[in-house]
Amino acid sequence: MRLDDDLKYFEEPEFKEILAQYETSRETGKPIYMDAEELTDVAEYYALVLQDNDLANEAIELALQLHPNAVDPQIFKARQFMLNDEPERALSLCDAIEDQSHREVLFLRAELLIRDKQSDEAMGFLLKASYHVEEDVDFFLYDSAYIFIDYQEYECALVLANKLEQMSPEWYKTWQLQADISLGMGNNNLAKRYIKRMLDVDPFSIESWNWNAEAHSNLGEYTQAIDATDYALAVEPDNERALQLKAWVLLQQGNCSEAHELYQRLENLNPLCENHWLYDSFALFDMGQTEQAFTAIKQADELAEPDSEDKLAIYEQMAQVLSRKGMVEEALQYLGKAESIAPEKGTAWDERLLRVRVFAENERLYDALHVIHVLMDKYPDRSAEIYFQGATILFDYSYFDAVVAMLTELEDLTDTVNPDVYAFLAYSQAMLRNHEQALINIRKAVDAGAPSLADVFSDMFPNVKVEELYDYYYYQVYGSWPNN
Repeated sequence: MRLDDDLKYFEEPEFKEILAQYETSRETGKPIYMDAEELTDVAEYYALVLQDNDLANEAIELALQLHPNAVDPQIFKARQFMLNDEPERALSLCDAIEDQSHREVLFLRAELLIRDKQSDEAMGFLLKASYHVEEDVDFFLYDSAYIFIDYQEYECALVLANKLEQMSPEWYKTWQLQADISLGMGNNNLAKRYIKRMLDVDPFSIESWNWNAEAHSNLGEYTQAIDATDYALAVEPDNERALQLKAWVLLQQGNCSEAHELYQRLENLNPLCENHWLYDSFALFDMGQTEQAFTAIKQADELAEPDSEDKLAIYEQMAQVLSRKGMVEEALQYLGKAESIAPEKGTAWDERLLRVRVFAENERLYDALHVIHVLMDKYPDRSAEIYFQGATILFDYSYFDAVVAMLTELEDLTDTVNPDVYAFLAYSQAMLRNHEQALINIRKAVDAGAPSLADVFSDMFPNVKVEELYDYYYYQVYGSWPNN
């Protein structure tokens, strides 16, 4: 079952009454009889919502005391071992459950396989089990698929989802599952088709509007994404996910001021979420408010748990802000922290060259060049790309002499020249007032179809067509149009 469904159940009057009965008994010390499922629900509430394992274990021990052979509390306890990275103990408890055909037992076995890097085996196990399910096979397949989605194993989830679609093509949950998987796999247009069907049935579904916004945003369809978030917010004005998505889209559009206002709302709604402070720091940094960006990223750093998925981005953003403040050594320390937790990339190199950027921003050209050459030695097969990317970073900080030297050398040494070499060379030479060389390289860039040429010269010649850049530059220098 999806975690969202569990959390929604905890808000229902039925569960609140169960919780009140349990807590009254606990506070007064009077014994109470509750069934195993109710006590397991209480334990899950303590674990998922309050994140208090002591209270959760107390409730589950009572369940086992009253119902020693009940499946639900045994599953809960086994899952606690699994989440504590004790798979052997979890499996031992699972094996001891009398009803091995119980779907929760099957789900636990599958999840243990997934965590043991045996996702295909887990998928085959659940598919085989589905043939023996006598009731609610559709729910079995739906819940099975979400086990894989929880671990971002979308290919396996899709096999189960497709089987469900063959069985129940017009079921709302089938569309929901397919939309979720499509978003996870980056199939955004397909996701939109399923989401449209969901909204046709339930136009007030906040989840569907948020997914719609996510799909449009992923496709760069920002106007439609904003519209979708506005529909969600019309239903629930303080919906956290809708606010997050709208703020993110505004950030992508460069509308940092409005994004910042939304992140402030999010910080007030959920001040313990490091994600809000991180992205607010992005907005503030792009607005040129460095100190405020520093305050926000510090808050994100303090809130983030060691295993937070935002930790890498927090470290990198902290480095960027510290660099802007001129605190070079501190920035480098945070880049070191980021590198220590970055996923292994084999022979890949980070095209952002963040260390180069820190040195370049703080007028340490020698150190920037040193880092570039160290990386070229480390990745000799990619040395030309690294040299070019390093030159573009130096270009961003107006080291035009160094850029010309590097790109001229690159042009001479490589058989296949990146067309953008000519674009960056042309602009750098223009800044150095080497007009003849600038014109030569503009011509080369135009002929080679350099993708960056228009952007590079956009401040000098706004709204001028690429094929006309040579003529306009010539006119600016010589006061007449070229004879060509």
